[in-house]
Amino acid sequence: MIKYFKNGVLEVDTLDLPQDCGEIKVSVVLEEERNDANYYLEFACPRNVKYISQKLTRTADKEYEIILPRGISEYIGEVYVQMIIMSNEDAALISRSLIASNPLFVIKQSILASNALDSSERRDFFEYAQNVVTSVSDKIDIVDKMIESVPAQITDIVEAQLKAVDDKLAEYQTVIDGKIENVADNLKSQLVGVEGSISNNTSKIEENKSVIAEVQNELKGDISSLNGSISQISSKVTNVENGLSGKLNTSAVKNEYYSSASEVYSTQYINNNLKKFHKDSGEFTFTSSTTYSEVSTITTPAKGYLVVFFGSCNSGAAVSKVGILPVKSAGNTTGAVSNIGHTLSPAAMGVVLCDYLDANTTVKFYCQCQTSGKRTTGYYRYILLEG
Repeated sequence: MIKYFKNGVLEVDTLDLPQDCGEIKVSVVLEEERNDANYYLEFACPRNVKYISQKLTRTADKEYEIILPRGISEYIGEVYVQMIIMSNEDAALISRSLIASNPLFVIKQSILASNALDSSERRDFFEYAQNVVTSVSDKIDIVDKMIESVPAQITDIVEAQLKAVDDKLAEYQTVIDGKIENVADNLKSQLVGVEGSISNNTSKIEENKSVIAEVQNELKGDISSLNGSISQISSKVTNVENGLSGKLNTSAVKNEYYSSASEVYSTQYINNNLKKFHKDSGEFTFTSSTTYSEVSTITTPAKGYLVVFFGSCNSGAAVSKVGILPVKSAGNTTGAVSNIGHTLSPAAMGVVLCDYLDANTTVKFYCQCQTSGKRTTGYYRYILLEG
């Protein structure tokens, strides 16, 4: 058994064999197998005799075997082995393993009685050999005579075959010549037609050149006139820009109105005097208290001037005081309150704050009632001018 590892190491199970033991089957197992290679074994035998095996026969996945001839055990001593890997395309050497550290075979001495012949057996052998030599000589003479007549026979056969080939080539040549003449005639007639077409096209090209020249002249006049018009328009545009530069900011002029909950007018400024407005309104509920306390808040969406109204009414709670921070104030506005065309629900008591505030400022609404524990509604509406 031989084991081959991918690092090039070869391991063997040493086997004791008698001298001249006949054919030997050896199994080989690979750690890693290549699809593009064949595997061979080289043997170093006693008396410096060396052999290389035939290609190993694959018996299973990563398993091979080889049957070695009897000559491998001819001499007494140790037989060492090495594996070589060669390309299956051009038989080029791919790699070679290390020589196995232990011998694959240890050849022991054999009696070999079958090889020891006495004198009478030897004489019989020599007589048999002489008879074989005589018989072979007679057969060689017969073969020599047969060979003498072979060249003449071969010559006749070859000449007959060559004549047949020549006749067939002559037939083909006649057919080919006829086809070539037909093709040549067709090409000549086609060339005549092509020459006529070329002549007609040449005349048309000359006519087109004249037309193109006329069109070019007309275009030159049109282009010159157009350049003059462009120059005049450019001058007028420059005058307009100079006239409007002090009146109109030349950045994009566009007004957009988004009908959202906050009804924000989004403006790319026509000039610095027109600003962006924000407005919103809403209501909320809270539980009444007899102490002056915070009931809701809003947050300013931008920096600017804020005008905000807050009011509340509930006959059961008897609202007595309302206020807005960051400016603490109180009031008692009654009746309906209108604001930019929108009517707010009636408020028994309301207050208005007008102040300049930063963006994201928390505005707090306060209320005080004469009765506690009543669900009460608060109303607010504001307008903020950015600036």
